[in-house]
Amino acid sequence: MERRARPRWRKTDLARRLLAERSPMAPALRMWLITVDGRRDEAELAALAQGLGLDGAAVIARCAADGWLDDRPEGAAVAAAPAEPVPAQRRLAAARMFAIDLAARMLAGREGDLREHWREVDDMASFERWMARCAERIAGCAGPERAGVFVERVVQVLGEPLAPG
Repeated sequence: MERRARPRWRKTDLARRLLAERSPMAPALRMWLITVDGRRDEAELAALAQGLGLDGAAVIARCAADGWLDDRPEGAAVAAAPAEPVPAQRRLAAARMFAIDLAARMLAGREGDLREHWREVDDMASFERWMARCAERIAGCAGPERAGVFVERVVQVLGEPLAPG
C-alpha cells in the first residue's frame, strides 16, 4: 500500500513576482510567503503562519485559491491555466490580507469576531461590508480619525474606491 506524502507547498511564479515587485501585502503574510519553498509540508507552514499571527490553514487555502501557492509535485503537468489571475481578484486578495493585519494591529486583540467574518469575504461586496464593520469598530475604539486612516490605507492597496455606504 502506497502512503501519500503530505503536500509540500511552493510559491508560484505569480507569488515570486508579487514579492519581487514589493506588491502591497501584510508584513506577516510577506514574511510567511518568503518561507514557502517546497521543502516544508502543510503542517510546518501552518505552524509558521500561526507564529506570525496568521491563521495557518486559512492563509494556505487562500493563497492556493489566489494562485500564489502550488502543491503539485515538481515537474507535474499543469492544466491549461491562465498565466495570471484576474487583476481585480488579485488586488482584492492583497487588500483582504492587508486589511485583516492592519485591523488586528489597530484593535490590539479586539478583532476576534471581525477575523471570523473576514474568513467569509470572497468578493467585493462582502469585502465592503466587512470593511464597514472594521471602520465602525476602529472608530469606537480609537476614534474616527484612525478609522479613516484604516480605510484610506486599505483603499490604497485595493487600488479602487469602495462603494459609498
